[in-house]
Amino acid sequence: MRKQVPATSRSSRQPAGPAPAGHVSVSDDLLRLVVESATDFAVIATDAGGRVNVWNVGAERLFGHAGHEIVGHTLDAIFTPQDRAAGRLGHEMRKARDEGRAEDERWHLRRDGSRFWGSGLMMPLAAPGAGFVKIVRDRTRERLDGERLRGAERQLRTLVEGVPNLLWRSCNHGNWTWASPQWCGYTGQSQEDSHGRGWLGVVHPDDQAHVVRTWDAAQPNGALDAEFRVWHAADARWVWHQTRSLPVREADGSIAEWLGTTTDIQVLKELQDRQETLLAETRHHARALEAEIGKRRLVEAELLYKAFHDDLTRLHNRPHFIGRLGAALERKARDAGLRCAVLFLDIDRFSLVNDSLGHGAGDTLLVEVGRRLRGCAEPGTTLARLGGDEFALLVEGATTDAVTGAAGATGVAKAILGVIRQPLWLDSQEVFISCSIGVVEAAAHHRTPESLLRDADIAMYQAKQHGDGRYAVFTESMHEGAVEALRLQTDLRNAVARGEFVLHYQPIRDAASTAIVALEALVRWRHPRRGLVAPGGFIAAAEETGLIREIGRWVLREACAQMMAWRQRFPGLAPTLSVNTSGVELRDPQFAQATRDVLADSGIDPRSVQIEVTESVFLHQPDLAGATLDSLRALGVRVALDDFGTGYSSLSYLDRYPMDAIKIDRSFVAQMPSRPRSVAIVHTIVALGQAMGLDIVAEGVEDEHQLRVLRDAGCATVHGYLLGRPMPANDMTDLLAREAGHSKQG
Repeated sequence: MRKQVPATSRSSRQPAGPAPAGHVSVSDDLLRLVVESATDFAVIATDAGGRVNVWNVGAERLFGHAGHEIVGHTLDAIFTPQDRAAGRLGHEMRKARDEGRAEDERWHLRRDGSRFWGSGLMMPLAAPGAGFVKIVRDRTRERLDGERLRGAERQLRTLVEGVPNLLWRSCNHGNWTWASPQWCGYTGQSQEDSHGRGWLGVVHPDDQAHVVRTWDAAQPNGALDAEFRVWHAADARWVWHQTRSLPVREADGSIAEWLGTTTDIQVLKELQDRQETLLAETRHHARALEAEIGKRRLVEAELLYKAFHDDLTRLHNRPHFIGRLGAALERKARDAGLRCAVLFLDIDRFSLVNDSLGHGAGDTLLVEVGRRLRGCAEPGTTLARLGGDEFALLVEGATTDAVTGAAGATGVAKAILGVIRQPLWLDSQEVFISCSIGVVEAAAHHRTPESLLRDADIAMYQAKQHGDGRYAVFTESMHEGAVEALRLQTDLRNAVARGEFVLHYQPIRDAASTAIVALEALVRWRHPRRGLVAPGGFIAAAEETGLIREIGRWVLREACAQMMAWRQRFPGLAPTLSVNTSGVELRDPQFAQATRDVLADSGIDPRSVQIEVTESVFLHQPDLAGATLDSLRALGVRVALDDFGTGYSSLSYLDRYPMDAIKIDRSFVAQMPSRPRSVAIVHTIVALGQAMGLDIVAEGVEDEHQLRVLRDAGCATVHGYLLGRPMPANDMTDLLAREAGHSKQG
């Protein structure tokens, strides 16, 4: 009795008998032998419906399904979803039944979802309706190897056809066996024409012998490198090429063939032809470049010098000084035994030299000042021109040095003041100058060069306030004053925007009858914290910030409007209006036009308006100030010279600039009772004014004695506290009302 089929088989025994042609007849023993011995390929048996009843070890390894997992199930499990959907199992069974066998190669599915490429053979079993046997082998490696081989062939073909080089193969002695399509397309040769030594037919005749010699010489060396001209069919011209080749050797080392490339080097050859010319030109340019580099080094040295030096005086400049000062502060911070001080110097009235003698003379003066300062600078002192007419010195050293610190620096300052006072000649004119110096010693709170320079600058301006040719040592109170000045400027700007200014009016009277003949408009600042501030408390700041222009125009506009209101109310009175004007306003090119506009808007007669100026307006840009005064007088506006007798050259101003009136300074009026000379000066001024046809006004009349002296001198008009203090517009209205009443009674 036969043994049972192994556990992987669920087939039943079939009756013995001859098998139909094209069918497989398998005994149980044979089936067992096949199942147990086949491990490299899958042997699968199914019933007529495609259900697995034999699943050998090879099938388990190949598909990953254990026998008990697959036996009894259809063979669809080994097909991909696409094949299952297409009914692949049924197609194979029908073909095997009809044709006796069904062979194919396709992707199969493993239990883990991966795929492999397999070749399959399905045949029907011998007994009718007994089922099928299917054998499957893994052909994935063969498929991949084939794909790689075909890919490599495609890549090689693409490489050969795509490279721009001309490729060829040759046996020994230069007999070509193959030329790339590029060679044929480039030269116009056919593949057959290039074989053997036919390729030499497109080599320039003058180069053929050289090519043959080079080839023969390459035989023992095993390397070919030659340059020759090849015919370029498209351009019908000879083009230089370079051929390089290496041999392919047999196992015994002998040369089997040569593989080579030919590359277009025409451009390279043309470059080589130009190389000698370019080399000669390069040598020429190199010599020129060396000369240019020399010039540039000189320019760089000059630029470096200019970066840290002043072009005019040849002293160090501000950036250099700031750098040295910063380094000195750093050294002082590291070593408490070091001290340093800064002297900040400004030439007094330097603009007067520029305005009177010209900027050339001003430059000469600056150069001379720089020369004199060099003589005062001790070794180790840093001297610089900061800009304009400002200079600075940095002195530093140990605490024992005589010139360090504020005390020692004052000695340097005194020496400088003495040297600067020495006269010098500018354009054949002897000139005496002076300077103001601010001295500050570096302290713990001076952390930056700018802070130290700032305090030296503050001290210098403090020195200027005490007169020309002085020095001042910085104190903290000076800084507080500077902060207060800044606060004042800020408040002043806000005052303009907020309309905090008001006008007071002071009467100017006839000296004989004491009748009001004019009103002087005086601006006051109604400060929110400081109360009513007189002009002396803010005019200088207004001039410095330029706000004086806006304030001055407001004063003129307000005063003209008020004067027109009084004239309409008191037609019997006809006082004129006096308004003070600063030099900043006179130097404004728009001042005359702005005055014209104000007069036109108010409707006031320009002949009843008088502009008062002081002699200081002629110290800066006197020609511009004079032109503005001429424009004002052309409008009909009168011009008066205020504070006469206290300036620098009053008589020359009267001669040079057209005036309508002069006002005797209050200092002469105040001294008349005690100083006969003051009385004589007043008499002289009155007589001078009368001789020149000028109106004379005396300021500061405070008692009857002064008034009598002025009457006796012939002074026509006076004003002062004796005759009326400055008062608000409302109070002036009341005063004018009383004056108008007295006039009617008279």
